[in-house]
Amino acid sequence: MQTLPSFDELKILAESKPEELEALRLRMSEEIIAGASPSMQPRLRAQLSHINQVISRGKNPNHTNVLLLSELQQQLKRFAQALNAPETLTEHQAEVKPFTRPSQPED
Repeated sequence: MQTLPSFDELKILAESKPEELEALRLRMSEEIIAGASPSMQPRLRAQLSHINQVISRGKNPNHTNVLLLSELQQQLKRFAQALNAPETLTEHQAEVKPFTRPSQPED
């Protein structure tokens, strides 16, 4: 498994070669997922996909960091809820209704 470069090297990549830094992030993420148990890999890929979507909404690096911090805080809040009050996770069940097409007016 590849080791993470030093902070100074990452800073240089971010400033001069952001596309290489992004490639490193994706490559290392894939290595971590590949090293996980097969049962966890789909969940980790879904999480990575979600992170990629959050990153794509960022307007600049600072905005991206704020968005990621917000996501992390939401995840930690949900984790704490799961540990402290697991029964509250299923309190709000959505009612799924079948989709019906509007009827078309007859000519």
